[in-house]
Amino acid sequence: MEWHQADVAQLRLIDQLLAGHNLSPAEYDVVRRVVYATGDLEYLHLIRYSEQALQSGVAALAAHVPIVVDVTMVQVGLLPQTQDSFANPIYCGAETFTRPQQEKSRIAFGMETLARRHPTAIFVISSDYSALEPLLLLVEAQEIRPALIVDAAPNFLPPIVDRLQKSWVPHITIKGSKGGVAVATAIVNGLIQLAWTAYGEPNP
Repeated sequence: MEWHQADVAQLRLIDQLLAGHNLSPAEYDVVRRVVYATGDLEYLHLIRYSEQALQSGVAALAAHVPIVVDVTMVQVGLLPQTQDSFANPIYCGAETFTRPQQEKSRIAFGMETLARRHPTAIFVISSDYSALEPLLLLVEAQEIRPALIVDAAPNFLPPIVDRLQKSWVPHITIKGSKGGVAVATAIVNGLIQLAWTAYGEPNP
């Protein structure tokens, strides 16, 4: 789970360009992965962590809790890291069999269905911003207690994100309308690396 030799020069340049930040080492490691994945330096100022978000996410990963994602691309992007570390099961809302819904998207209903099955999971939203509301409704009804919600879906409707930020749920969000699959995947892969560094066993 180390960076490859070809990455080193680019990472060194990113470190130079992002010098002077006020992030903790753990927060910066996640940000650097997002910048590397997207080529967008603005993420240094866009990623928001709630109190205990990193600690809760890292501890949950080390405890092998499930990861629930909205789309297959995130699932595929996380598989190599999970397979090389804690082997957390990954479930996908888009691939979950659901009945037709008029009031919510198929992905949102899939995420809600998976949340009821895995109430303490890590939830990752990368594409369908509407998937956040059913999760928050379950949180407010005390039906689920997520270890972490990563909301990196592009979103021009901030009120739903405001509800998450005001809740007790540990969360990582993106300020403004940016985000996407690459961002969400980089954030969670960064958390997996932090968890492996803290709790993992070295490879033989």
